[in-house]
Amino acid sequence: MNADADGQGGTVLPAQSREGSPVACDFVPSVLGTREHWDAVYERELRTFQEYGDTGEIWFGEESMNRLIRWMQKHKIPLDASVLDIGTGNGVFLVELVKHGFSNVTGIDYSPSAIKLSASILEKEGLSNINLKDLSFLKSCQHPSSALEVDLETL
Repeated sequence: MNADADGQGGTVLPAQSREGSPVACDFVPSVLGTREHWDAVYERELRTFQEYGDTGEIWFGEESMNRLIRWMQKHKIPLDASVLDIGTGNGVFLVELVKHGFSNVTGIDYSPSAIKLSASILEKEGLSNINLKDLSFLKSCQHPSSALEVDLETL
């Protein structure tokens, strides 16, 4: 075996921290990636909505939501185009889409609590023409004959 410039013979050594211990190569899992976390968040937000009428947070910010709607308008996305909100959460983006004239919108979320919250908000807004589905997008994409594929074909 030929030695490379550092004299290690091509051997790859683990990265070292300042203290000399190996640095972990894997990320520590985040609670934000668990369904249990989001179920608890949306159960709490549903109670808050029922008690106070507060729809909860716009997770990516109101400006991001408005920017996306402006982009859709600028690019002349037809108002009857199928729009899928993946990870719909409280459904506030769906409400805004309908207020801006979009008529074929669907929200999916893997948290049943999020779908319950969305349905409550949509009912309060008087919007019955929005589709909601308790569905994990990532799991449905792993199975070509998934419920999502069937649902989207019917839109």
